[in-house]
Amino acid sequence: MSIVLVPGQFRADPHPVGKLASTLLSVTVAGMADPVRFRRGKGYVADGAVTRITLTPGQLVATVEGSRSHGYQVYVTVRTVERPDVSTPELLRAQINRLTPEGDDLMVSCTCPDDADPCKHAVAVILAFAAELVSRPELLVEWRCGAAGEAPARAQVGSRARGSERHLRLAPALPNDRRSGERLRTPEPPSPWESPEWAAFLGEQPPAEPVPPDEPVQVRRTMLGTIDLGAWVRSAIEELTGQQ
Repeated sequence: MSIVLVPGQFRADPHPVGKLASTLLSVTVAGMADPVRFRRGKGYVADGAVTRITLTPGQLVATVEGSRSHGYQVYVTVRTVERPDVSTPELLRAQINRLTPEGDDLMVSCTCPDDADPCKHAVAVILAFAAELVSRPELLVEWRCGAAGEAPARAQVGSRARGSERHLRLAPALPNDRRSGERLRTPEPPSPWESPEWAAFLGEQPPAEPVPPDEPVQVRRTMLGTIDLGAWVRSAIEELTGQQ
């Protein structure tokens, strides 16, 4: 089931639990984003730049107007949890902390060129969705929980390509997987300095430094005119090593 939201279009009185749900989700995104992008995201929401949000269990797909004529696509994927009983406002209030995701429960992606995680467009989408929760906190349940009887899932990267090729997908949680609550990241690429091409460019490397011998050196008597060089060297060594 999918729910299409037009931010700011739905008008209703605040729900008894709505303000709490909205505030908790806003605090989550504030902890994920740097202050500059968080302010820019709030500005996008105030300007009505988030024009559409499609909600399905575990994912938000939104359109945000930006500098391009056709806007940016934003994906916000959340690790789902088992659906609780929220048939009354009191039951919903008791579950609201558990239903509100933390930063590690979220994966975001955007077709904009900004590599920040999250970018200002993703911040705007989460804040716009949080604003919708003031009147309809049940939307948080529909986003965070799968269908009845469906196993919880975790957010996982489907592709980390740049630009419009970036996207996310949901993967079922593995049994006994203790990392299901951890944020998954793309493995680091191999170092370019360890490639065969770089080794060929450097050519043959000099041998390793030899290990100096530990045995004491015998300094013999060597005369330079009237100067005994051996005695001079022994005197210098004793002075340097503190020997008497």
